[in-house]
Amino acid sequence: MRIDVSEVKTFRTCKRQWQISSRNYMHLVPKAPAPALIMGTKFHEALGKLYLGISLEKVMTDLKEHLVEGEEALLNMIPGYAREVLDGDLERYTVLDIEHHFSFVPTTSKGEVFDPDLEICGSIDMIVLEEATGKVYGFEHKTTKNFRELEFIWMDEQPRVYTKALQGYVNKLNEHRMEQWEADGAPEDRKPAPYTVGGIYLNEVKKLLRQFQYQRTLCEYTDTDLDNFFDAFLNTCAECKKYSTNKNLFPAPQPSYFACQMCSFKGVCSTYMYNNINKTEILNEFEEELQERQMDHLDEKTEVSTQKD
Repeated sequence: MRIDVSEVKTFRTCKRQWQISSRNYMHLVPKAPAPALIMGTKFHEALGKLYLGISLEKVMTDLKEHLVEGEEALLNMIPGYAREVLDGDLERYTVLDIEHHFSFVPTTSKGEVFDPDLEICGSIDMIVLEEATGKVYGFEHKTTKNFRELEFIWMDEQPRVYTKALQGYVNKLNEHRMEQWEADGAPEDRKPAPYTVGGIYLNEVKKLLRQFQYQRTLCEYTDTDLDNFFDAFLNTCAECKKYSTNKNLFPAPQPSYFACQMCSFKGVCSTYMYNNINKTEILNEFEEELQERQMDHLDEKTEVSTQKD
């Protein structure tokens, strides 16, 4: 079973929403994606190109060809980012990877494999190396109306899971460098010093038409922080697996005013209330609104590692 942070968050918010959207259950999505999601994807793609050395002029030309009403803020956000942030980053960091897809078999705080059939998967927007310190950082780009408060960022599951994935990435990177050093037969004084994990940067840019505003927050955790978090996180993963493998269990709705207002599947609850549902009925009843999700990188098998410290 492959599971990502978003799926775990959805399960905790509402099991009915999880039942409909999970890749491990019905795997349905709205036919019309949310405009904010589309805009965020375009922003991610533009930043990825800029960090890979593609000119701002080329990036903006490509963007304007696909720009739609409501996305005008991108015409300010991307040049503003290139002007005020990009050059400093490229001087300080070496880009190692863009859209790094990961998958690992998690371990408990005792170092034991939690479930050999469970894989945690996801995608880190960018991984960079700070040559001066030998630290490797992950970047997660976000477009937003309001910057997140530090207390929320500290509690968020995503940077914690991504930190664990980054540890695996750095371990493999160090192994490769050591193998290369041994293959080259280089002297002891040229033995590479191991790279270390610097943390995950939450890279937020406000959706503004004129001013440019961004906030970058470094998320870094102790081993104890991560161990305590993962013990709780993996228990939720186990609950997801229980429901996905036993269709006799009933994932009941968990109504919440704010969550329901934002939910793409609230029409299903309005129709079926607390009755159980099945995929065929939902697709027939909501054929103009919902469809089966297309395969994406989280469904694809990547090189799987057993995550250890």
